[in-house]
Amino acid sequence: MESSVILKHYGRLYNPSNWGYFPNYVANRFYYICKGNVVYKEKLTLKPGFVYLFKADPEFMASQSPIDPIDHIYFDFISSENFLDKEYIEIDPNHYPRLNSVIKALTFDYSLNDLPQDVAESYLNIIFYELKDHFVSNRMYSDLTTSVFRYIHENPAGNLTVAGIADALSININHLIRTFKKDTGMTPLKYIGLMKSELAVSYIRKGHSLEDIAELLGYSTVSALSVAFKNVTHKNLSEFR
Repeated sequence: MESSVILKHYGRLYNPSNWGYFPNYVANRFYYICKGNVVYKEKLTLKPGFVYLFKADPEFMASQSPIDPIDHIYFDFISSENFLDKEYIEIDPNHYPRLNSVIKALTFDYSLNDLPQDVAESYLNIIFYELKDHFVSNRMYSDLTTSVFRYIHENPAGNLTVAGIADALSININHLIRTFKKDTGMTPLKYIGLMKSELAVSYIRKGHSLEDIAELLGYSTVSALSVAFKNVTHKNLSEFR
């Protein structure tokens, strides 16, 4: 798993708000359900004490019970490995002693304080190693797509253009677009749009003004930001203010 994964968000959340909307469409998800009642896509009740790994999915949706809210540990991550051939896996750690030990240590660490990024990355790597028998082998994205992923996530969102990425990587732009779409099912422009939409919601929740957010994300006006957000998410940015 080493360099093929970019950890985007992680933490332990109790009764998370805005669970009706997940702007981070392009992330894979790891959940460990500490307690509570949550349903995935209105068809799967996630079990306390179980581990879940979800493949990146634009239709991802989960809802929690208002009378029994969820407490869970999560990792959202980008992977250059197409590691699942189905939308999710459900694992009972009690059947895997080493994985169970890792989950207990992770839960204990989170009962004390937040984890530093490098510690969280180490946990995710260990968990992946313990789950490797459940993964599809030899499903790596191309080197080009992996390089595009990394460039996108290592550079300011406001400066990103497909032409700029192609120039930085010394790759023909049409070849870049074709390869990325073949590997991921979407164009790099749409991927960037999804990422910017996620960042916009994150900035709103941190108290930034829409004017500041438009500038940070490279839009000339708030109106341009709002139009781009709605085109990608089919929602109004004002819903998250």
